[in-house]
Amino acid sequence: MPVFREISLDKWQWSPSPLLGQVVLVTSRDGDGATDVAPKSWVTIMAMTGPRIGFGCTLEHRTARNVQATGEFAINIPDESLAQAIWRMPDVADRWKDSHVTTIPGVTVGVPLIEQCFAHIECRLDRIIEFEQQEIFIVGIVQRIAVDERALTPSEIADRYAAARPIFFLEDGWLAPLGPAHQALSASVAASTPIGPSSIRRSSNHV
Repeated sequence: MPVFREISLDKWQWSPSPLLGQVVLVTSRDGDGATDVAPKSWVTIMAMTGPRIGFGCTLEHRTARNVQATGEFAINIPDESLAQAIWRMPDVADRWKDSHVTTIPGVTVGVPLIEQCFAHIECRLDRIIEFEQQEIFIVGIVQRIAVDERALTPSEIADRYAAARPIFFLEDGWLAPLGPAHQALSASVAASTPIGPSSIRRSSNHV
């Protein structure tokens, strides 16, 4: 039988982390038009209605100040080719210059989108949830989603994820790309199991 050992409640002490976070780049702008890019890994769908998506931040971060000022932001989804540039971002003076990324204009929001990312999610601010020690969760209503055609065109689903190559934060100093994708059920089991899109949508909120 497995033996389970308690670990610290402090997330920075988790190794291995039982909860991984997909790495994204949040772009925003202040009231004067100055733009910013910030890596985040506490990001999730908050509700299918909207849909709503949210990410963790703190009130002292420029991202939070910008979103409060303009009411909009974009979530850019990088692949593993940007991993080293993303890891350096918190420690450099000019994140745009150091990362060598280029931008394109947002379509429904006035913030830039990162051209090297394989997907862009443009959002309007819905609400900000506040916690202790200035921690917050910023929730936006999605206005537009665009995905690189190279990740959309493969006929096999596994190949679409292989083309996207998203990355995940593991713990301090460690990132990892998504591994090979495969069906949750074998082909024979899936064929004999009456699971349709509606039942999957219903169960996804309760697993």
